[in-house]
Amino acid sequence: MVSTVIAEVVAFLIVLYVLYRYVVPPLKTMTEKREKEIAQQVEDSRKAKERLEAAEAAYREAVENAQNDAARIRDDARADAQRIADEMREKAEEEVERLKRRGEEQLQNARAQVVRDLKRELGGHSTELASQLVRQELESDQAKKESVDNFIEELSRSVSR
Repeated sequence: MVSTVIAEVVAFLIVLYVLYRYVVPPLKTMTEKREKEIAQQVEDSRKAKERLEAAEAAYREAVENAQNDAARIRDDARADAQRIADEMREKAEEEVERLKRRGEEQLQNARAQVVRDLKRELGGHSTELASQLVRQELESDQAKKESVDNFIEELSRSVSR
């Protein structure tokens, strides 16, 4: 029995030696390799997380810049629209003023033409009326004599002055 226990212990020690000599080094190498791969994956994951955070920050900044640009473009467009509306209003007011002046000028010209026409017509009627009055006055001899006397009297008064 002791010999069996010794044989089992020797066999066990041989198995341990074989395991330690031929199995443990490859297992140790594999374990170290696996640890390195895990450490590398953890590092890659950390770097990926940092890149993700940086990308998210860049995205937020880009969105904010885009919103600011959109707001600026909107404000510029409103200012341009207001400026254009003001220019159009100003041009319309100038056009209204020009048309008003032109209308006033046409009205003055028409008024002056009417006045000229009325004077010419009135002058013609006045001349005709005066000639009728003179004919009536000069038809009678007594009226002729009085008219000539009045004319001479007026001449003498104007000479004496």
